[in-house]
Amino acid sequence: MDVVERWIVLSNRRPMITAGIVAVIVAAFGVISLRFEQRGARPGDDTLAAALIVVASSASLVIKRVRPWWTLALTLAGAVGYTCYSGVFNAAATLPLLVCLGTIASIFPARVAIATTAATCCFLTIVGIVVGPDWLLVERIGLVGWPLVGAIIGGLTKARNRYVTAVQTRAQLATALYEQEMAQRVMAERLRMSRDIHDVVAHHLATLNLQIGTARHLLDKPDTAAQALAGMHANSEAALREIKGLVRLLREEDAGADGPLPGLDDIGRLVSWARTNGVDTNSLVRGTPRPTTPDVELAAYRVVQEALTNAVKHAHGSQVRITLVYRPTTLLIEVENPLLTATDSATGGLGLAGMAERVRAAGGQLDVDSAGGTFRVAVELPLEVREPV
Repeated sequence: MDVVERWIVLSNRRPMITAGIVAVIVAAFGVISLRFEQRGARPGDDTLAAALIVVASSASLVIKRVRPWWTLALTLAGAVGYTCYSGVFNAAATLPLLVCLGTIASIFPARVAIATTAATCCFLTIVGIVVGPDWLLVERIGLVGWPLVGAIIGGLTKARNRYVTAVQTRAQLATALYEQEMAQRVMAERLRMSRDIHDVVAHHLATLNLQIGTARHLLDKPDTAAQALAGMHANSEAALREIKGLVRLLREEDAGADGPLPGLDDIGRLVSWARTNGVDTNSLVRGTPRPTTPDVELAAYRVVQEALTNAVKHAHGSQVRITLVYRPTTLLIEVENPLLTATDSATGGLGLAGMAERVRAAGGQLDVDSAGGTFRVAVELPLEVREPV
C-alpha cells in the first residue's frame, strides 16, 4: 500500500485528524507564501493581520468534511477579506479556498461541484473588478484560477477513488466467482467419483452374488463349485483393483496416467461378462464406429455397464439386446431386456440417478422406459471426432 492509499484509508477512518493535519499544512504554507514578492517589484505581505486572515481561513478546513458548506463560506470570506484588506492579489490567500473546493468536488455529485465552483469563481471575479481596477490580467485570472485548480484536483481525486473502488470490487467478485467455481468443480468431482464407485461396486457385487448362489447349490458337485469359487476370487480381485484405482485418483492428481479409461472398445468385455453370468446378450452396431472424446466414451461404457448389471440382477436368464447407432453428430445407445423384477429406480437405488448425472455431464440425454414389460435404456451422446495426433 503506497502513501496515497494509506492517506485515503486514514481519512476515511479518522476524518477530523486528517483534516486537522491539512489545516496546519495549509496555514503554514499560506503564511510563508504571503511574504513572496508580488508583481516582481512589489514586496510580500508580512503583516500580522494578513497572517491571521490566512490562519483563520485555514482553521475552518478542520470541519471541511463534516460541514463543507460552512467551510466554503469561511474560506471564501477569508479570500475576499484579504483581497479587500490589502487591495492586491496574493495566491496564498486563496489556498484554503482551493482545498475546500477540492473537497467539495471529491464528495459531492459533479453537478453540485460544478455549480459551486462556477458561483465561487463568478463572485471572486466581481470582487476583483471592484477591488482591483488596476490589476493585471494575470492577477484577475489567478484570483479565480487557483480555486478552479482545486476543484479540478478534487474531481480527479473522486474519479481515481471510484476507479480504485471498481477495481477492488471486480477483484473481490472475481475471487468469489473463482471460489464458487472451485467449489462446483469439487462437488462435480465428488459426484463423478461416487458414480464410478457405485458402478464398479454394483457391477462386481452383482456377479459375486450370482456366483455365491451358484456355489451354494453346487456344494455336492465339488468341481463345479470350485469353478464358481475361482470366478468369485477373480471377480473380487477385479473389484478391488478398480476401487483402488478410483481411490488413487482421489489422492493423486496424476494417478489417471496409470492406465486408460474404459471406453467403447471395452463394451465387448461387458457383453462377455453378462453372458458368463447367465444373461443372453446380443450387441448390434450400426453405422461406422469411430472414436470420440474420453468423457463420452467413459459415459457410454458406464451406461452399458449399469444397464447390464441391472439386467443380471433383475432379469437373470433373459435376453438383453444392445444397439449402438453411430449418427453424423450423435451416438445412440439402447439396452433392452424383459422386466422380470423391480429395477433400482423403483427401489430407491442410485444406479439410474448416477447414470443420468453422468450422461448430462457428457452433454447427452437419457431416456428410461419400462412400458410393455420391457426395460429400455436409451442414451444419446454427442459424437465429436478427435483430431489425429
